[in-house]
Amino acid sequence: MRHPSPVPSDPSEIVAEITDELAKNQLEPKLILSELTRGLSRRRPGSWVASLLNADPTTTLVVLADDSSEVMADYLQRYLAHRNTSGLIPNAGVARQVIDSGRYALFPRIPFDKFVSDLVTEIGQDYAARAPIPVQYESVGLLVVPMHSREATIGTIGVIDWNSRQQLDDDDAKWLQAIADRAGITLDHAMLKLAAVDRLERLAALRSIVLAITSSGDERLTTSVILDQLVSKLRVDAAGLLLPDENDQELVTAAHTGFHSASVPSYHLPVDPELRDPALLRRVGLIRDMDRVDHGQRRSLFAREGFQFYLAMPLISSNRHRGMLEVFHRSPLQPDQEWIGFLEAVGSIAAIAIEHASMRESLARSAHVTAPHAAPAPELTRLERWILALVVEGATNQDIAEKVHLSQNTVKFHVRRILQKAGAINRTGLARKATQQGWL
Repeated sequence: MRHPSPVPSDPSEIVAEITDELAKNQLEPKLILSELTRGLSRRRPGSWVASLLNADPTTTLVVLADDSSEVMADYLQRYLAHRNTSGLIPNAGVARQVIDSGRYALFPRIPFDKFVSDLVTEIGQDYAARAPIPVQYESVGLLVVPMHSREATIGTIGVIDWNSRQQLDDDDAKWLQAIADRAGITLDHAMLKLAAVDRLERLAALRSIVLAITSSGDERLTTSVILDQLVSKLRVDAAGLLLPDENDQELVTAAHTGFHSASVPSYHLPVDPELRDPALLRRVGLIRDMDRVDHGQRRSLFAREGFQFYLAMPLISSNRHRGMLEVFHRSPLQPDQEWIGFLEAVGSIAAIAIEHASMRESLARSAHVTAPHAAPAPELTRLERWILALVVEGATNQDIAEKVHLSQNTVKFHVRRILQKAGAINRTGLARKATQQGWL
């Protein structure tokens, strides 16, 4: 059994010591909560629990420490792991009441049997039967205070005083509230700093994607950069790109990253009718149900991969469906609006890149077909080729005369001869023909 340090006679000493420790540890939120609960546990016996609201305010990040009882610390850690089966711990019980009210809750002495029955109600009969509380006590004390920052409640700090030997009172609530308010400010600053870093990294990621698109004609490289940046900046396990076939009737896998399978089967997934209807296209939005995309074809694959979170973004450009960008994670996620915004920004860039790639392919096929039928260039003198080039640029006879140092009448004569040789009716037709046939 571990023994905490003696409790300072003046509670203000605890406030000062914990405040100093918080000031030295400008870390990420979970580490701050860990330092906070460990520091309190060393100074006052009991099981200390700190919670911080997630982006989804119905769930919390919870951290626990107990330096006075290894048995209870181990039991409560297993209890939290049981509640954390979905990846997030729901707000419930006294902590939920404190968050909702913004005021502390103090229970100096609760009969142990009542405390156990309340806990069983929260965790379920099955778990309670498998893992009963390992130690019996006469009574339990409980104190939970809110953590505030910028006039909002962002979490809680609480202590379970097993056996109520040092009965909790309002004075304990006052000094713990002082610590909670300082912790709330520290956590808020840490979250703001993390959010700022995320924004900068995501802006840099968007720049990397744009540079890959504009500086390289290699579509595989561009796609790889897009998917890698998605996985990295959204902190998801996998991502994929689906593209429509030539008839725009089915989606096929163009690229993927983060899958455990050595090779992902080549599925042919039907395109949602709404994605082929321009009138309905913009209403589709983000797709959270993977069955809507593949109608269950990939369910076994995703089960083997262990995916528990899925989000797909239809790629739309020039009012046409260009494909589907998908992200996957092996535990539940609660993305905030900035997370969604980054996905949408990457999706918009990817849609434009796919459209441009399609245009390049069309132009290449067109050039391949028309090149063998191109008319031969007419026999032109060096001066006539110079004048033809200026006509193609849109220069007037006066402009041409000044450039070639001839009179306008002489230029008119040469332009008429070029029109006759080229079989063109006017200057516009001549310029179009010279450009299309590659005479210059």
